[in-house]
Amino acid sequence: MHFLKKYQKIVKFTCLATFSLGAGWLYYQVKTTKKILSNALDTSILSIVEPTAIEKAKDDDFFVIDITGDPNRQETSYLQKWNALKFSFAKRLLVLASSDNRFLRKRAVRQLARIKKLETWQYSQLADMIDARTAVGLARTPGVEPRLFNNPPLRFLGHTHDMIVDVMKNLLVNLHATSQHPCMGYFISKAFVDLHEVEKFGGDDITPYELKNFIQTSEELLPTCLESLLHHASLGKYAKDIAELNGLPLLMEIHNRFKDNITVTATICRIISYLSMHKDLLDEMYKSGWVGLLAQWVKHDDVRISIPASKALANLDSDEDPVYLQRLYPLHPSTRIVQTPGVDVVFVHGLLGGVFFTWRQRKRNQDPLGFLGKKGVPESLTQKNSTCINKQCTEKKKKIETSDPVMREFMEEFETHAASGCLCNDYDFVWEDIPVNTNETALGPYCCSGYKYVCMENNEDDCYTNCWPRDWLAQDCDRLRIIGVNYETNLSLWTPICPVEKVKTLEERSDELIEQLERVEVGRRPIVWVTHSMGGLMVKCLLNKASESSDKKIRDLYTNTRGLVFYSTPHFGSSVASFSQASALVIWPSIEVQELQKNSPLLIQIHQKFLKLTENHPMKIVTFVETKPTVVSAMKFKFFVVEPDSGNPGYGEYYEIPLDHLGICKPASRHSFLYQKVLHMITSILDNNGPV
Repeated sequence: MHFLKKYQKIVKFTCLATFSLGAGWLYYQVKTTKKILSNALDTSILSIVEPTAIEKAKDDDFFVIDITGDPNRQETSYLQKWNALKFSFAKRLLVLASSDNRFLRKRAVRQLARIKKLETWQYSQLADMIDARTAVGLARTPGVEPRLFNNPPLRFLGHTHDMIVDVMKNLLVNLHATSQHPCMGYFISKAFVDLHEVEKFGGDDITPYELKNFIQTSEELLPTCLESLLHHASLGKYAKDIAELNGLPLLMEIHNRFKDNITVTATICRIISYLSMHKDLLDEMYKSGWVGLLAQWVKHDDVRISIPASKALANLDSDEDPVYLQRLYPLHPSTRIVQTPGVDVVFVHGLLGGVFFTWRQRKRNQDPLGFLGKKGVPESLTQKNSTCINKQCTEKKKKIETSDPVMREFMEEFETHAASGCLCNDYDFVWEDIPVNTNETALGPYCCSGYKYVCMENNEDDCYTNCWPRDWLAQDCDRLRIIGVNYETNLSLWTPICPVEKVKTLEERSDELIEQLERVEVGRRPIVWVTHSMGGLMVKCLLNKASESSDKKIRDLYTNTRGLVFYSTPHFGSSVASFSQASALVIWPSIEVQELQKNSPLLIQIHQKFLKLTENHPMKIVTFVETKPTVVSAMKFKFFVVEPDSGNPGYGEYYEIPLDHLGICKPASRHSFLYQKVLHMITSILDNNGPV
């Protein structure tokens, strides 16, 4: 018996020792393999050696010295050998980029993008070897060589303009036959003047006079068709039909013929972004040349092109799971994420706003509000437009403009110190757009040290931006994911976006937004909401609904909310939306406008529920409210869109800013209090990983 017990102890000890040794060996092998792979994929040595490759190669046995003694020929031989080495390494990386291991694939793609200065034929051969998944990864990697993407095939190169119009017409007719959506049939009956088609799609109630008014010239017709195609694609379930009916090559041909037309390019890019919601279209989109073109568009100066292009590539990236549906646009990062974000910042615009123009930097002379439409939107929302400030303009910007001799003397002394690099911390600079009134909980900060101010001046990009969340916030605050929400609104039911589409109420819009945000995993980390006007009402409604949800992922939208910014949100409605009975009959205000009426019971109910949420779950709330009237250019009068009593939520920090309703969400520069306060709040939440 004693022997058996002793034997059992020996067996037990032996098994334990064997298991420990096995686990240790396995850990060593995994660690060693990962290290080998990391070293094998490290191309940093190539970038280090590259500048002096020819000189150092002369002492390397890998290179064969030309016996002719011709130094030019020898140098060419060295360069060819060096390129051959890089080319061979690039091909090996391509093999690894097709691995079943996601970590290995992404690392291989990242390193492949770092290989530079190959011969054109080598890039061409590599492009032929790249598959669709690798191509998307390269397109989302900064600094990738454009020659790694093949030129798009043009299948309609021999077609005349009228022939392209016929192909477009056939596409639209087939789309209508597939979807039976009335908007498409209505458009076809108006755009293509053919009696047989009119009877088929428009019915007998379409008069010749109506048709005459909708006849387009040959040059105008294709861009108009693209607008109809964009609306059709935005409906989501119909977007895939465009690709299945051979629409991708047609769109590429139209782009090729309208390259200089920014509006056409922007429309096509948004159509592609809607198609990208279907990941199974990746191979077809790659074969049609769209991945390479999207890689170029991501760097485009116009935000109407660069932002949808980023969305399309993010959706097509099979190594990244989230899919951004119709209403969402990823503003940052626009490349593959290397560092996990610590906070999600979601921007929600207001009535008649949009992700492409609401969050612009404010011009010194703000344009007045256009009425019943988006007339105020510029033709080209570029980063490098006429407002881009070069170094000479920077010097002019710093010109002292004051009649106060004491202030002039102070500024001259300050600039002297700044120019010599000897700036004392005794100087404090007040931010621009400083508030004229606050509540007792307002904390600022309202100024910064002179040293910080000058450092910002030296590092600031002086070009005008049409998207300050993307261009400023992403640079000034690390580890953020920034998402822009985009939705359509109208002032009147006389001009609906889609006559047959159901107009959504505030609560229905919130439900739609909840669904789309949950799809991209908003709620898994701390959230900061930045809203303008009606956007604030949507977010409050969203949080109320999320707090009552039985689905934990949806409820996390509420529990993980750490901050909320209101730029002139009418918590209790707006007097502008209150019409007399006679006026309402003429204007026929839209659902959105009706819901914004002064002291609306719906808005009061939403706000009361929201205030109860803040009692159970404290969050940082910052409110900015306008103190200047907004000018309506078409009607030549001024009015307050949001008055202070409606804009004050009664909770959190409250600031009245001397700006109108349009300018309140558009900081004049990085030195604006409107921007710095938001940056300060987000930074605090990011650092503390909780409410401040």
